[in-house]
Amino acid sequence: MFSTWVDILNLNKPLKFDELLIDFNPELYNAKSLPDDIQEKLDERWNQLLADTKPGRVLFNESKFRLHSIETKTTDENTNEFVLKLGLTDYKSFICTQQQKLSNDIRQYITEDHLSHPLGVGCLLITSDDKIVLIKRNSNCVDSPNLYDLPGGHPEPKNAKSYSKQDIIDEIRLSTIAECVDETNVDRTTLLVDSFFFILIITRNLNQHGRPAVESCLRTSMSSNELQQRYDLQTHTEAFESSELKFWPLENISDLMYHLSTQYTQWLFTVEQLKDLRAKTNAEYVQKHVSRDCLTVEEEAMVIRYYEIQLKDFCEKFRPPMTKMAIAVAMQYFKRFYLNNSVMEYHPRDIYLICIYLTGKTEELRISMEEFVANIKESANVNHTADILLSYELLLIEKLHFQLVVHTAYRPFEGLIIDLKTHYLRENVNDADQLRVTGYEFLDKTLLTDVYFLFPPSQIALTALVFASVKAKVNIDDYILKHVYGSLESAQMQQVKETIRLIANAVNTPAKFKKSEVKQIIEKLEKCYNTDNDPRTEAYKKRRLEQFQAVTDYEARNLP
Repeated sequence: MFSTWVDILNLNKPLKFDELLIDFNPELYNAKSLPDDIQEKLDERWNQLLADTKPGRVLFNESKFRLHSIETKTTDENTNEFVLKLGLTDYKSFICTQQQKLSNDIRQYITEDHLSHPLGVGCLLITSDDKIVLIKRNSNCVDSPNLYDLPGGHPEPKNAKSYSKQDIIDEIRLSTIAECVDETNVDRTTLLVDSFFFILIITRNLNQHGRPAVESCLRTSMSSNELQQRYDLQTHTEAFESSELKFWPLENISDLMYHLSTQYTQWLFTVEQLKDLRAKTNAEYVQKHVSRDCLTVEEEAMVIRYYEIQLKDFCEKFRPPMTKMAIAVAMQYFKRFYLNNSVMEYHPRDIYLICIYLTGKTEELRISMEEFVANIKESANVNHTADILLSYELLLIEKLHFQLVVHTAYRPFEGLIIDLKTHYLRENVNDADQLRVTGYEFLDKTLLTDVYFLFPPSQIALTALVFASVKAKVNIDDYILKHVYGSLESAQMQQVKETIRLIANAVNTPAKFKKSEVKQIIEKLEKCYNTDNDPRTEAYKKRRLEQFQAVTDYEARNLP
């Protein structure tokens, strides 16, 4: 099902089910009751759905676990623990508060605290020939009819032996397996539960007011043809819920998402295009300020490089720890900002910090401004620093053209490691884990280069894997030949090899950078940057006051 969803955990790597923690407390985490008159209207709607009988429609109410929120804890070993805060709800409440279209006179009374938020499960079921299994939901289903979806459903509280942490986790895991079997007719004995079953992501579906789901990945030793034949028998328990299976090549998924993104359409360039953009940005500022001793394009590049290092260092020392993907996103915000804006127009000392703060929001890190400013060592006046950063937040979003989704290479690299373990290093997973460590070192180095402006994340991830295999002396040639080059023509294979070479060269040949030179350039920047855009200056404060007064006068004249 193609829906708008958000990742609410930002996992660095796949999670085992037993690595989740559970805080079950109905008194704290159940939904709030609605006003009686609103509840009566929802009950009436439910009864209408029950009365609307259609072939293949099965609708009944059952208790579900309600996801209130997820708490992230950092252990003494600097690893993260994830606590699911669960209460109870039921399917009727979900259908009535989140799935159905409601008139405004009802919807206005339903706040976040009233929503059912039943915890769902979904599964990326992968066949032996590397196809992802999708089901097309029956047209008579109340929930998402006629849409393609992953096999999935809900953990059932009635099936849990108790409400202990382990029993709830067991029910989440077992219900995921059961949904795969009941909806696709996959042979239960072919599921690689012990070797290839883990949590990929926990999401909220924004099309259904934030409906949550634990999305996992599970392999079967059945091929897509074998599974299709079993599905066609229509002997599975929930055959009535779907009308067909669809198989999607695994390698197409990440590329599909990337090629539909603004990163591909708006932020991918050639080397020459990047060079021209930066020259244009510099020239436009110089033309407006001919009387000043302005920075050259090369000097601007060194200033940006200096603050990129500052940004990366700040993120790596940040407490609570930031994920690698979040650091990559912050870096791309910073790089994107200075493609079309000169460091002389907006001083980087504030921009790099607000890039990190904005990332905390877009990557769901839940960092308050107080926590953020506490990480700035030179910040003596917390409120003043917060005001400076917040004054830039909307500017940053506007200059990024409101395009805040960034695809990084960390997730596709993790997918390659998992695939490598499955197909090639089953007997020696330590080698794969060694490649992960070395590959992450390579990916960390990419952040200080332009490779995200030049290549798709999947190609960067593949380069990291090849680089790691050479450095760690782990031979994966057979894997690369069979699973990467296997379906390519000779010319395509050469093109991939050339891309890997170009990315590796870009990463391993750092830009010119000398601290002594940068210090002089930054001193020069202090004399030529536009102080009108500096929140510390009186000119900026005066302009902001005038803008505020203009808005206030407009409201006084035009608002009732």
